[in-house]
Amino acid sequence: MPATPDRSSGRTLIWITASILFTCVLVGGGCLVEYIVLPESKVPSWILVLGFMLISLPWAFWLLTFLYRIFSRCCGCRIDFDVEREGWKVGGGGDGAIAHGDAHVEANVNGIDRTLSVASHESQMPLAKSMAS
Repeated sequence: MPATPDRSSGRTLIWITASILFTCVLVGGGCLVEYIVLPESKVPSWILVLGFMLISLPWAFWLLTFLYRIFSRCCGCRIDFDVEREGWKVGGGGDGAIAHGDAHVEANVNGIDRTLSVASHESQMPLAKSMAS
């Protein structure tokens, strides 16, 4: 029986990212409230710009993530963080295989050997989490 990889580091990264984005929204909102509440003579001129930048940071993060997902699907190439090897890898379809055009590449996903293709219907495959349990 193959050993399942520890996915707690991925969850930790998600919580750290969410916490940073939440903190940016809180601090940015505080800057905007300070700009509104305090008299104009006591508020630095840069506080309004800082507030808008911090409030818009999660939106920029979302937009970049959205664009990455679109372009990675169009090009058939993704950059994944491999928990088992503790390093970055380039993969086709998000499973670690490197694929170019319609070339078939051997892949081992959840202990099941199969042949992948960029033109295949990978979006119709079952989720890996449901396959592991």
